[in-house]
Amino acid sequence: MRKNLKHYYQAWELRQQGKKLHEIAQIMGFKSGENARRMIAFVDFKIASNQPKSNELKKLVLKYQASV
Repeated sequence: MRKNLKHYYQAWELRQQGKKLHEIAQIMGFKSGENARRMIAFVDFKIASNQPKSNELKKLVLKYQASV
C-alpha cells in the first residue's frame, strides 16, 4: 500500500502546532495515537535524512523551522 504523504505531513503539522497524539488521532479519524506517532516519526526521519525533500516538505519545514 502506498503512503499518502499529505496525511503524514498533516499529522506532523498538527504536532508542530502543539496538538497531543490523541487529539491528532481524533482529527484524522484514527482509533489511537499510535498511527499518528508513526506518521510523525516518519516525517521526522525524512527531515533528518540527507535525501532530497519534496517541495511540499520543504515549505512545511520552513514554516515551522524554529521548532525543528
